[in-house]
Amino acid sequence: MNSDEITVEIAELAGFFAADGSMQKEHLCFWGNPKSDKDYYDRYLPKLFSKAFGISINPHEKPSNSVYGFYICNKKIIEFFNKKLGFPIGKKTYSVEIPDIIYRDKNLVRAFIRGFFAGDGCLNFDKRYSQDQKILRVIHTYPRIQIKCVSKNLIYQMSNFLNNLEIINFISKKQSRKRNEAESYMLQVSGKIMLDRWVDEIGLSNDNHRTRYEIFKKHGFVPSNTTYKERLKILEGKLNPWSFYPKWACSLAWIGRQGKS
Repeated sequence: MNSDEITVEIAELAGFFAADGSMQKEHLCFWGNPKSDKDYYDRYLPKLFSKAFGISINPHEKPSNSVYGFYICNKKIIEFFNKKLGFPIGKKTYSVEIPDIIYRDKNLVRAFIRGFFAGDGCLNFDKRYSQDQKILRVIHTYPRIQIKCVSKNLIYQMSNFLNNLEIINFISKKQSRKRNEAESYMLQVSGKIMLDRWVDEIGLSNDNHRTRYEIFKKHGFVPSNTTYKERLKILEGKLNPWSFYPKWACSLAWIGRQGKS
């Protein structure tokens, strides 16, 4: 199979599978968070599977494990993930990599990273300890993209590709505090310029991340510990993002704006 036979949708699903999927001889399965990932599973993933393989999926909650997702028992698709994409049957956590057939094409790698980030990435906003602007010590204005992975090869593949796109990133190693757990690697992209570049080059397909980004573009900050539903209300104008901070914070922001005018 040539790389041009792998579509962008397949590459994105491969990335999502690398992050959140598992495969046995009888099935593929994908499970996420029933609160933050439900919309992605209900609205975005069905379109990908329909375009990539012409099948319908039926995401549902699995209360016994507190997860939301689905099984695929189609033998041809299982064989495709195993034989064509090279994903192993069983455990893949420590050895997973970007499949060679995808790594040859820049657009496919973009899609793979987008899918991986949708399943196993974070977009957070931190406070800044500025001496000049006190408000930055209160509200969350500094973006950080983070991807944690125990596969060293995969994390460095993604890092090298981002470097080629001039998306500045760095990797830190995290030693596990538990004896039976392997060390992990954290890839991080920081700052507004690099966040915008990520969105332009890679994209955000999970609304759990997208809502944070849209609030940031609209308000310049993103309150921490908000739920997906709360962020939707903020974007709809039904919830004031300042309501997550002390009342004096809004006054401090107003004083800061007056000082700049």
